[in-house]
Amino acid sequence: MMANIDISIIIPSKDSKKKTAEIIRRISENTQGIETEFIVIDMNSKDNSVLSALNEIKKRNLKGYVIQSGGGTVSSALNTGIYKSNGKYITFVYPSRLYKSDYISEYYKTIEEKNADFVFSAPKTELVCAEMDSLNGSELAVGLVRSVVSLDFCAVMIKREYLLSNHIKFYEDCTTGYAEAFVFNALIFEPKIAYSDIKLEREYLDNSNKEDLSKKNSVFSKIDAMLKVYESIQLNKKGDSDLKNAFEYNKIPSVVMSCVDSLLKDGFPYTAVRNSLRLKNYDKLLKFSMHTPPKLRMKILRWRFMPKLYKP
Repeated sequence: MMANIDISIIIPSKDSKKKTAEIIRRISENTQGIETEFIVIDMNSKDNSVLSALNEIKKRNLKGYVIQSGGGTVSSALNTGIYKSNGKYITFVYPSRLYKSDYISEYYKTIEEKNADFVFSAPKTELVCAEMDSLNGSELAVGLVRSVVSLDFCAVMIKREYLLSNHIKFYEDCTTGYAEAFVFNALIFEPKIAYSDIKLEREYLDNSNKEDLSKKNSVFSKIDAMLKVYESIQLNKKGDSDLKNAFEYNKIPSVVMSCVDSLLKDGFPYTAVRNSLRLKNYDKLLKFSMHTPPKLRMKILRWRFMPKLYKP
């Protein structure tokens, strides 16, 4: 096992051409002075992207390697990266959703200074800082559901020991929603939270390969991911009624409705969508209460009682 690694950068990659190598170059330039390892999880690439990534690691004398993950899900690849990593902290870089890489060094500075388990980006202009400083994990999760706080699920840094000791991992059978579910699960075990006062900026490299690593064969996968999180909440946070209500009457119904909207926009007739929901019992998830935002409540009511008039 490698010693004294500060950050493990886990990058799932498939047929990315030279994009993964470019990601490694940019991050290494922005993390000088920080002991960083690069773990590229290759998902059965058919091009020379693995060789390009290895050459970049070797050329720059970096710590890192490529792990062959075969044709499994992105979630499986990310879990492999977690267990193979040696860093004190872990962060994930998704080639399909890149940010300018200087945020990683800022995250590291913040998580070390605050002795935190979990750090994310939260510019002060968007926050009441006094309230943020006192938030625990469950409160942050509720804030995310209610859109009081924003957090990019693809750009967080987490202490590796915290993940392992709480057995937090990605849901390997979920092809969408896995990153969001992972972060919610990380929060409900009450990490010590810190936020970095920076604004994330998207980074656009060569977009000639626009393949989304998440397989798009299941629009309902995100619902399944959130249901798994809700099960975890019921098991581990039995007394937290705010968190349970936020999921049961806000998060889960909103995810179901977003799937309805997506299918209708893709041209599926409303009868087919309704039948699919019934077949999977997802229609029973469209519940509302005083914890449901008015706009979402109206969407549910229109879909239930006036489906032919419903517009996504």
